[in-house]
Amino acid sequence: MSVVLVDLSILATDTRVRGIGRYASDLALALRAAIGKRPGVELRVLESIDWNGRARIVEDPAPLIERASQPSRHDENRWQWAYRLRVGLARAARRTGAKLVHLPHAVATPLFMPSPLRLVTCHDLIPLRFASHYAAWTSGFGPGRHVLDLRRYRSADHVVAISRATADDLVNLLGVPEDKITVVPNGVALARWSASPGAGDEALRERLTLPRRYLLYAGDADWRKNVDGMVLSLALARRDLPDLELVWAGRLSVERERSVWAAAERAGVGHALKLLGWIPDDELAALYRGAYAMLFVSRAEGFGLPVVEAMACGAPVVTSRTSSLREIAEDAALLVDPEDPRAIADAIVSLSDGKLRSRLTRAGIARSRRYSLEEQAARMLALYRSLV
Repeated sequence: MSVVLVDLSILATDTRVRGIGRYASDLALALRAAIGKRPGVELRVLESIDWNGRARIVEDPAPLIERASQPSRHDENRWQWAYRLRVGLARAARRTGAKLVHLPHAVATPLFMPSPLRLVTCHDLIPLRFASHYAAWTSGFGPGRHVLDLRRYRSADHVVAISRATADDLVNLLGVPEDKITVVPNGVALARWSASPGAGDEALRERLTLPRRYLLYAGDADWRKNVDGMVLSLALARRDLPDLELVWAGRLSVERERSVWAAAERAGVGHALKLLGWIPDDELAALYRGAYAMLFVSRAEGFGLPVVEAMACGAPVVTSRTSSLREIAEDAALLVDPEDPRAIADAIVSLSDGKLRSRLTRAGIARSRRYSLEEQAARMLALYRSLV
């Protein structure tokens, strides 16, 4: 039976509370559940590694993921973690007898790894596509970023792209051969993200003092998330829906929180913005269920998990017609130009039509079922088998 080693050591860093951390955690748990039904691959999980390649390897990822989910946990320095992985992964992998190593992130590329086979997940090439906003001196600005991404993905034996849009970027921006890429869309735990009301939904919304009618956004506040587009469209939509507010769920740095408040004040909606900070998944699902709509008008996304989560919870979605978001949502959401606040506002106001809301709710729930963790794990296991 072939051993596949999946790297979860990244959960020791602050990435554990970001999208890639959730991707790695959910995928590992789904793979563990799926392997029992589809034998042929033996799963091992890399929990930690030192500079000499001495690693802690476990079979059950659940305890590791539970520890990583604690909001008060102290996070490792990401740069130190990355360099340990670069110099030690090859030795650690060989010690386990693994035929394949899956890096569910592309943060650290091993310096020398002739064996075993290396599979890398590419979530997006946004830092390369928008180098003026994301390529810093630490990655050599745009040219340096291009070299880094070339090495990350062209040196891998195979690449998982989480959407067709990401796969197209790998081909068009880096020249990665099409036959070296497999699209395995992200999945969500449909039992967790459900449209069925929870017993404590109302009490939670009262405890958080949420407004009666609110748009919900879940995520960070960097350039691609289009903060100005969200607050300007809120200001325009409030002309027709004066009680509408924007509720923001997600951990922000002090600098980014200040930038969000500044943008809201410039748009004249500072009084209609509520920042909640980090919200656990069970509570976030209740917020989706109570929302007037989920607003997710990013300029670019590799996938857009919050869109699927919101649809699964029955929330109407207003999202962008760019990058992967059109591909993920299709006709189950209102698609808009993220650079046009008027168009975003018009879509928001149109959701006051009960028939439209009902249609989008039904379509969203049906659409979300295509993106289950079970389907994601089944596709990934099929890929593992084909590679080993």
